[in-house]
Amino acid sequence: MKKKIVYILGTRPEIIRSAAIINNLRNDKSVDFKVVHTGQHYDFLMNDIFFKELGVQPPDINLNIGSISPASQISRMILSLEEYFTKFKPDEVCVFGDTNSSLAGALTALKMKITLTHLEAGFRDREMDIPEETNRIMIDHVSNLLLPVSDICRKNLINEKVSGKVVVVGDPLFDVFENSLLDVSLTTSLKKIKSHEDDYILVTLHRDKNVDDPLKLEKILNAFGELSNLRFIFPVHPRTRIGIEKLKKLNTRFNNIELVDPLGYKKILELVMNSKLVITDSGGLQKEVFWCNKPCLILRDNTGWIEPVNYKVSFLCKLETKEIISQIYYVINNYKTIMNRFSKLQNPYFKKNNTIRIVNLIKDYAGRQW
Repeated sequence: MKKKIVYILGTRPEIIRSAAIINNLRNDKSVDFKVVHTGQHYDFLMNDIFFKELGVQPPDINLNIGSISPASQISRMILSLEEYFTKFKPDEVCVFGDTNSSLAGALTALKMKITLTHLEAGFRDREMDIPEETNRIMIDHVSNLLLPVSDICRKNLINEKVSGKVVVVGDPLFDVFENSLLDVSLTTSLKKIKSHEDDYILVTLHRDKNVDDPLKLEKILNAFGELSNLRFIFPVHPRTRIGIEKLKKLNTRFNNIELVDPLGYKKILELVMNSKLVITDSGGLQKEVFWCNKPCLILRDNTGWIEPVNYKVSFLCKLETKEIISQIYYVINNYKTIMNRFSKLQNPYFKKNNTIRIVNLIKDYAGRQW
């Protein structure tokens, strides 16, 4: 009898990072595989576009939970997942990363005594005020199979004495990244942006405490505005755009910041590859910038993806106007030295045949318990 495996998704990053694994399991005739989308990200530009762009079939089930308070969101997900699991009777539940959807899937699997696999296990930001940090810690400690992407993530799990099986598998996002590079094309919407290669700095911001706080957002934009000789391209969420437009009306120095609509994965890669520098508060994008051999300014006090920082090609930056300006100038003034470092580096998130290995581990562990 085929093993029944359920993969939980809810947000844009999960879709991107899971694409290669999902496509492999979809095509595997030895398992009965289902994808459940919680509806945590429900906007097309933040969701469906990535299924289409990355060649991933639509989810089998969409819970349509939507945007509500975190506690209500997780509780409704648990109730809906319990109902679906009761009908489908999965042998294994797979979750990725640290979202509310992943936590809800993990807790439901735990209470229903279903084998739980956690992909991207062991990642730690060391910032307990970030909801994702508490999510990922709880998921790791109730998982049967934990699949960290690097040795640092594995050490985090060992130090915390998790009870599940830990296997370092490399980052499944790297396979998605490499495959996407093969057919990245410059669309009409990007030709206007990329009028001069390497003449812009790409900016992405999404963390609530950066974009929802007008004072913090103004500090960031003031830094960019004072660097009037530089050009900033900023794909921006509609909610964040409203805040930025209000600030722009009060400050004409923001004319060198070009706001564009949220972009698909391949379009973002195109912008990264042709930028001079990337400034972000994103977790996942830090790795893609590293793989594209571009310097990265991380607008955070800490990062779990510490390897590029240790290699001195990515740089943590406090959220203060003067600090941001100083760090941007540091990268520009030392650009050749920083770029030369990439030629001597190895990818700490790579394992050969990692997607196939992950899929085989998932299949092998289906139905197991502690």
